Amino acid sequence: MDNELIFVAPIIGLVGIVIGAFFQSHYAKKNDIHKNLSELQNKAYADFLNSASSIAVAQRVGEREKVVSELSKLADAKSRICVYGHSKVIKDLAEFMRQGGTLQTESEILSFTRLCISIRDEVGMERDDIYSTDISQLLFSVDVKDTPTPILTDC
Repeated sequence: MDNELIFVAPIIGLVGIVIGAFFQSHYAKKNDIHKNLSELQNKAYADFLNSASSIAVAQRVGEREKVVSELSKLADAKSRICVYGHSKVIKDLAEFMRQGGTLQTESEILSFTRLCISIRDEVGMERDDIYSTDISQLLFSVDVKDTPTPILTDC
């Protein structure tokens, strides 16, 4: 009986090591995939917000060349959001584009603000007590609920 235990104990230990190594490898690979996807999502979201903001500012000051140069960056970021983005962010981005996507009108500003809140939610930020009026104030220096629709420009 003791002779059998001499062979069984090391075999059980080796099997445990092999199973542990398998699970560690499996979860490390899964974690790596999740990390890479998160990086791609965050980069796409940041590039979209940067391009949209640059276009809005350029439109307000009449820099047509800047608008044109930023449009390709915006299209690239939207494409990456369609591929890597969370479904809620994609839906809110589509709604922003349906509203006009220019940040010129109150409905566009509200839609963009909702998109920003969705991005915050999907990247894991706590909602806490953040209101769309606070975000619109930070982004556009206006409280949307009290703001009349601005006049459209030719840019």
